[in-house]
Amino acid sequence: MLAVIGIVVISQNPARLPHASLEPDPLASDRPTVDDFAVQTPGGETFRLSANAGKVVLVSFWSSECSTCLLELPAFSELLKRYSSDGLEILSINLDPPETAAKTTTEVWSRGKFDFKPYVDPTRVVAKTFKIETVPSGFVIDRRGRIAFNSYGANDWLAPETARLLEDLLLEE
Repeated sequence: MLAVIGIVVISQNPARLPHASLEPDPLASDRPTVDDFAVQTPGGETFRLSANAGKVVLVSFWSSECSTCLLELPAFSELLKRYSSDGLEILSINLDPPETAAKTTTEVWSRGKFDFKPYVDPTRVVAKTFKIETVPSGFVIDRRGRIAFNSYGANDWLAPETARLLEDLLLEE
């Protein structure tokens, strides 16, 4: 399920983003703002949302026991290849239990060829902020730190409809 909450002012080169609608979203000002948060990689590197202001951040909550979650990870690598130069950041957050989160995350990354870092939320502080009840769950945060759309359950992150939504957000100021 994909819920669209809005899009604003177009600012970047639309020729590079062929799926973009080029129409400002009249509901963009109604998007809910995300409070700042931080998560760490199993190795201790920190991602802080406020440090990524001005980027579009795709946040994915997943578990190593969720086969659908694992199937989405290669799509995020593809999205990053397509859109990192336009300001897309992927934030992949593992929700495995505290005693296994770091180990299982490291194992999954050692088997895959992912172009983004894995993060863990073993105490589920960030998951509570987003009110996560199921995995996979995905959120796209616009350049101003607002939730532009979300997805609960499996999503085709490479579908043209999703590309249009991402590209519209990447064109916003």
